[in-house]
Amino acid sequence: MDLALWFRERRWVALLELIDGLPSASRLNEAISNDPDLAEAIASQPEPSEPWSPRIADYSLTNVILIQIVDSLKALQQTQIAAAGGKPGHMKPFPTPRTAIDRFREAQEQEFIAEMAGLLGFSPGDY
Repeated sequence: MDLALWFRERRWVALLELIDGLPSASRLNEAISNDPDLAEAIASQPEPSEPWSPRIADYSLTNVILIQIVDSLKALQQTQIAAAGGKPGHMKPFPTPRTAIDRFREAQEQEFIAEMAGLLGFSPGDY
């Protein structure tokens, strides 16, 4: 692949797709992250409505195993605190990728809850 040729031929979409496919730990992404103008633009954006979760493309079996290890260590820490007489806080599991399937299932669950609450005589503001 000749990037200079792509540039001369004005293949902007192909170049942008190539850049977008770079790993997050690339020198280009480091340079973008350290650009003061871009940092200001990113910092001025509103907070995302959903919490962060990794991309599916960056999620492999290795990631699954590592997350299970991290969550298990957190659980052991909670157990150790409780065994010492302390009160362990809430353990938040490491985020996993969220897909449209997950969001659809959550919406279905909310619809089911609303339907059941309606059958029991509750109004939408009650739950």
